[in-house]
Amino acid sequence: MEGRGAAAPRGPCAPGLCLLVALALDVVRVGCDQGPPDPVFLPAALELLDAPEHFRVEQVGRYPPANSSLGARSETFLLLQPWPRAQPLLRASYPPFATQQVVPPRLAEPHQRPVPWDVRAVSVEVAATPAEPHARVLFHLKGQDWPPGPGSLPCARLHATHPAGTAHRACRFQPSLGACVVELELPAHWFSPDSTRAELAYTLEPAAEGPGGCGPGGEDPGEQALPVGSVELRPADPPQYQEVPLDEAVTLRVPDVPVRPGQLFSASLLLRRNFTASVLTLRIKVKKGLHVTAARPAQPALWAAKLDRLKGSKHHTTLITCHRAGPTGPDASSPGELSEFLWVDFLVDNGTSGGLAVTRPVTWQLEYPGQAPEAEKDKMVWEIPVSERDIRALVPLAKAEELVNTAPLTGVPRRVPVRLVTVDSGGALVEVTEHISCESANAQVLQVSEACDAVLVTGKESRGARGVRVDFWWRRLRASLRLTVWAPLLPLRIALTDTTLEQVRGWRVPSPAEGAPEPEAAAGEEAERRARGCRLQYQRAGVRFLAPFAAHPLDGGRRLAHLLGPDWLLDVSHLVAPHARVQDPRVAALEGGRVLVGLEPGVTSIEVRSPLSDSILGEQALAVTDDKVSVLELRVQPVMGLGLALSRGPAHPGAVTATCWAQSALPAPKQEVALSLWLSFSDHTLAPAELYHHQDLGLSVSAEEPSAVLPAEGRGARLGVVVSGAGTEALPLHVSLHPPEPCRRGRHRVPLASGTTWLGLPPAPTPAPALPSPAGSSPATEASVGGEGRAAGSVGGSGGVRGKFERTEEAGQEEEEEAEARGEEGEEEEMVPAPRRVTNLELGMYALLGIFCLAILLFLVNGVVFVLRYQRKEPPDSAPDPASPQPHNWVWLGTDQEDLSRQLDRQPPGPLEGERGCPCESGGGETLTLAPAPPAGTPGTPSALARKEAGGRRKRVEFVTFAPAPPAQPPEEPAGAPAVQSILVAGEEDIRWVCEDMGLKDPEDLRCYMERIRGSS
Repeated sequence: MEGRGAAAPRGPCAPGLCLLVALALDVVRVGCDQGPPDPVFLPAALELLDAPEHFRVEQVGRYPPANSSLGARSETFLLLQPWPRAQPLLRASYPPFATQQVVPPRLAEPHQRPVPWDVRAVSVEVAATPAEPHARVLFHLKGQDWPPGPGSLPCARLHATHPAGTAHRACRFQPSLGACVVELELPAHWFSPDSTRAELAYTLEPAAEGPGGCGPGGEDPGEQALPVGSVELRPADPPQYQEVPLDEAVTLRVPDVPVRPGQLFSASLLLRRNFTASVLTLRIKVKKGLHVTAARPAQPALWAAKLDRLKGSKHHTTLITCHRAGPTGPDASSPGELSEFLWVDFLVDNGTSGGLAVTRPVTWQLEYPGQAPEAEKDKMVWEIPVSERDIRALVPLAKAEELVNTAPLTGVPRRVPVRLVTVDSGGALVEVTEHISCESANAQVLQVSEACDAVLVTGKESRGARGVRVDFWWRRLRASLRLTVWAPLLPLRIALTDTTLEQVRGWRVPSPAEGAPEPEAAAGEEAERRARGCRLQYQRAGVRFLAPFAAHPLDGGRRLAHLLGPDWLLDVSHLVAPHARVQDPRVAALEGGRVLVGLEPGVTSIEVRSPLSDSILGEQALAVTDDKVSVLELRVQPVMGLGLALSRGPAHPGAVTATCWAQSALPAPKQEVALSLWLSFSDHTLAPAELYHHQDLGLSVSAEEPSAVLPAEGRGARLGVVVSGAGTEALPLHVSLHPPEPCRRGRHRVPLASGTTWLGLPPAPTPAPALPSPAGSSPATEASVGGEGRAAGSVGGSGGVRGKFERTEEAGQEEEEEAEARGEEGEEEEMVPAPRRVTNLELGMYALLGIFCLAILLFLVNGVVFVLRYQRKEPPDSAPDPASPQPHNWVWLGTDQEDLSRQLDRQPPGPLEGERGCPCESGGGETLTLAPAPPAGTPGTPSALARKEAGGRRKRVEFVTFAPAPPAQPPEEPAGAPAVQSILVAGEEDIRWVCEDMGLKDPEDLRCYMERIRGSS
């Protein structure tokens, strides 16, 4: 047991300490590096004018953008209809300053050049033949309005390029539809026996005096031309027919194109080769306006035809009887093959109703011997389309080709107007919207109105899609319109500038008025009553509601296409703010849907509910606590003018990025200066002063030079001054934040925070001038602005900002304020100066020092534990005084009872002289025997109790008491006395366990020791 107790415990974990030290060094390294910029920006208002539909967009995790600072702001706008009636303007304002610029035109594909118009080009003709050598292209002004009058719209010039040469022609946009058609005749030498292709492109040019209102043109457009497509040049165009079976043996073939008034056309009857009847009668019934002029057999040697006409009041009936004229010769063709045997000629009368296409029905009935009885009475009606115009195509004109579905967020349907026009031969356009039919190919994405004049989304659609199709048809003409629908991905993202709102130490604001003061109350009593009605100010946070918009693939895949990109979000705050609310209005409130105001401690959430189903579209948890935070400093930015720059973004044709910055040059005489303020709190959050009510801010501005600044009240700025004089050096301004005047009593007269800024370029880095005492001993001037303010810090741009705390007060005034403070009941604790901000390097050093202290503490605790364990397991030393016994209880874990009894039997019958033994009883009344005292330096002599029981070798637990031996030399044993061992021999397994604790781990040493034990026993 001695060796077991002496086993040394493990020391502190060296790898763990190394890891902690490495982490501490990494913290120090990171602290030395430049941290991320503070989320501050110039709180100037950026807004788009004359843009009917637009959104603010931002990238995930990049708000504000990287190029924003205390003196600059950048925002990106998405114009979904970037070409309205008037040119859009972007206005930047920070009262009393404002500036604006015209939004630059979009970049056209594929050369990314700005163009002033958004034009859609549709090729009407797929192919051209020598009989119809025309290429027709419809140009439409998409997604925009235009002022009335023909002089405002441009011309579109079509360019056809072929290896044999080039051809050009232009058209001018018509104000009624905002469209025009170019019909370009291709030269005859471009056509060859083999099919070729001609490439089509177009350019836009201003209107001019000339044929059609466009210039002569004819020059090579080069890279400025925008592609349209190509047209195939065929040597001939096969005729277009439609075949309709009259019965199993006879088939009718009719033309599949509209016919013109006065036009003569033919219909053919085809017989199968195995037709055996000798007589065939064809009865044709037509309405007025259509006449059957002749019936001509295709094979006069085989068939003869007779024509009879019967006129009626409404219908004309023509009876054609065909007789077989001769026998049918041998024919090697297939019996089921069709062959022409009769041609029937028709003539259309002149004049149709209003020039619109109409149909003329023709009823066909066939009779011949051997015909099936059920087919004798069958009649087939064929409708012949008749039109005074040669209509070439039906084209839908949509105001936009993409739609942002905000209906699930607002409950207001979104519509895109559609107009259907026909393109005639010659380039004429006719609107036929009221005569068409339509259907959406995917109603879960996009719907179409019953009048077919618009496509729309109502908020019940489940998803978006790219290239969703809407079909339109009018008589025999069909057309399709493809649009992209962007749908919001729910839930909404609610972004808060601070999710935990805390009380601001020392900032008290007036409580809401509960009633009008009594007229007879004195002014002092009214001031005291108002001061008692002040309450602590909680922090405020800005709120933004964001959503990504995406389109699903039409094939049902999972890969989404995102508007602008997967890391872009649209700001939909202006849409969902009316439907946003705080779940517990006692804890917080929303002001204007953009500012979150803390009211009392608690936990709640902001949620947006759907106006259609009352379901939750988005939710964000927040907390309002009674923990105190301090305003560390004011970050001040002087604004003496605004600069604005606009640029087009590559992410989307309608993306516009606006960058606004503050101009802070050396002021001129009577120069008005607005001050932008940011509040920096001790919880490492920043907030612009615009989040707080102007009546809750007490701000004062002072300068070191007499009469340098004057307050600029009533000029539009929340906090502004007028520089009364001009100098060649920069002028420092000191800004202090106080509670509002009604709550500025006692300790609350001390400024909450201060900041310094420079008008003009600041001097070399020298200590900032101290704020002069307001007692009048300094010639500095101060301009106080009660109930208004902004926040403070360091300057972006050319101006410099220096923040500090102004706490200079006279001793007598401080004592007076302290006396007033002690007399107030229910006031908050004494205001203390806000602590200095700890730098990153200091944070790293403190972390390293704490880790080293923790390591030392672990080492000491480990040492104490080691000492306690060693003392607890060490056998006691021999007592120097035999009169002071120190008994100890030991546990015997032996198993060999015979060896134990044999050792006890070898002991003398009585105790030796000088021994002190303590007899014990074992429950069975057996006699105790004492072993002789061991030599000096060995443990005390044990007094063992042995008890023999029947039952073989089993593990037993024996309690043995040791008594300390006297320090005297052991007595000499008589000669011939047997040797007595001081160690009770137990089982071999127990001895091995003890030997291992004594350090005998080598197998050879252990074997020798066991042999000595056995020999001695």
